[in-house]
Amino acid sequence: MTRLREEDILDISDSLKEYDQKLVNQTGKSLAEIAAHAIGSSGKRIYELHRANPVGVVPITSGEGIINGFSRSVQKIIEFMGFTSFVTGLKDVGGLAEAVEKGAKVVFLADDDHFVAINMANGKVVDNGEATGKGYAAALDLMSGGLRDKEVLLIGAGPVGAGAAAFMSAHGAKIFVYDVNREQAENLLETVPGMQIVRDFYEALPQYKLILDATPAAEIIGKEYIGEDTMIAAPGIPLGLSQECLPLISDRLVHDALEIGVATMLFDVLT
Repeated sequence: MTRLREEDILDISDSLKEYDQKLVNQTGKSLAEIAAHAIGSSGKRIYELHRANPVGVVPITSGEGIINGFSRSVQKIIEFMGFTSFVTGLKDVGGLAEAVEKGAKVVFLADDDHFVAINMANGKVVDNGEATGKGYAAALDLMSGGLRDKEVLLIGAGPVGAGAAAFMSAHGAKIFVYDVNREQAENLLETVPGMQIVRDFYEALPQYKLILDATPAAEIIGKEYIGEDTMIAAPGIPLGLSQECLPLISDRLVHDALEIGVATMLFDVLT
């Protein structure tokens, strides 16, 4: 899991309403509706069944320590989705105990390597990587008017790429995957059959209008690869597009630090 920086999440709490409207403008759906589409369920039904159940967010000090603002940002996203949420006063094991004592039915917690949501009632665990991949693939599906029979370049075959590939395959996309680690791409091919592996990234890049960038590699896509009909879903931090690309594709680029991933995790862990 890519470790976020404080500056990556600084404005999340204050900009959720604005970001939600941007998603509606780009995809026709809100953050909650994208998350519901990602898991193939009804967001309204999930809300009706679980809105009374509080969600606990536990700060974890393991590894490099707590990222300032991370737990509060996760809490605010969950609350924006219409659920009650709280950040525990205690950390680590004490925080987990506090969340359970306060009646949390779902607990979110993250260290340097893992970010998960746990359903305390049934033991279901949802990983941020897979959920984020599904959420962004769902956003790309909506933004493009449907992925069925369309070619998509998937950059990155890690956990995020795997989640995206699973969604896109189920929705009939023709997936072409590139990863600097060829073995990782081949491993993904075993779990999501029907994809094709791209050997030369920059030779292939101009051929695709739909791109899902699931890597943490910065500025690997320059403005020369952005056409008038290019659409990109980019969950990776930092962003894989150069700064020169942004004015050219701002209305056809879905990208955030936490929002879609957390929203999808929440709906997934509750189903």
